[in-house]
Amino acid sequence: MKGILLISHGPLAEGMLKTAEIFFGENIPQMKAVVLNTQDDPEDFRGRLQEAVKEVDTGEGVLVFADLLGGTPCNQSAFVLNEQITVLTGMNLPMVMECLGLRMGGEISTDTLEETAKTGIVNFNKMLEEKKKAGRSRRRSKEEPTE
Repeated sequence: MKGILLISHGPLAEGMLKTAEIFFGENIPQMKAVVLNTQDDPEDFRGRLQEAVKEVDTGEGVLVFADLLGGTPCNQSAFVLNEQITVLTGMNLPMVMECLGLRMGGEISTDTLEETAKTGIVNFNKMLEEKKKAGRSRRRSKEEPTE
């Protein structure tokens, strides 16, 4: 099973992990969060990151989710990259949840995770307005007599 590592500025990664536990149960195997706090030195973060990679990797590799492209957590992940470790940036909850679901099925596709991350971003107000318009349009077409 591929390991999962969430990395972020501040407690975002820990919050994502805690939220995932609501859906997948506490103590999700081979999954950890590593956070960079304001007072942390980047090299210290790198050491904790390297240790976390070792903890979640059982030989099948690790998928690292970083909060921000170009931020210190992401930049420090460059020191652990190899053919078994993939880093995806722009971490969001839909992609983390999708990853856990795919991992349960045995096959994680990074293309699918990227697509899930993108489609998980929706303007809810706009979506509801479009649904209202579609509903009104359907009602009008039912009310109009056909020849």
